[in-house]
Amino acid sequence: MELFGIGAGELFLILVLALVVIGPERLPEVAGQIGRTVAELRHQANQLTSEFQRSLEVAAQDRKEQRAADASPPSAAPESAPSASGSPAGAYCPRCGVQSAAGARFCGSCGASMGERPPDGGGPAGPTSPTNPA
Repeated sequence: MELFGIGAGELFLILVLALVVIGPERLPEVAGQIGRTVAELRHQANQLTSEFQRSLEVAAQDRKEQRAADASPPSAAPESAPSASGSPAGAYCPRCGVQSAAGARFCGSCGASMGERPPDGGGPAGPTSPTNPA
């Protein structure tokens, strides 16, 4: 039998030492005080744990509501003009539907590419350009 990582022999030795140090008259009183203190500490730990659980649940619910609000783009909002990078300002992710920042190449929520990138060699300096004759 182990209690807090202490075996039966070690617990017996601690009780004998407590009896010698404290004395038989005060031992029940001190044991009661220790018991009440341990019970109060457990109560405080349980309250703290339940408060953390409630905070986590509220944060998870808020995050879920935020994602739901971000995932449903406003239907009456006009389209924005393209930015300097060529992608529309405030474009919506094609995979998850979350609106991203203007000029973003990747979605901040799911990591998907926000726009089609020209294949390598297919841009203005591609294989048929005057600087690179075919």
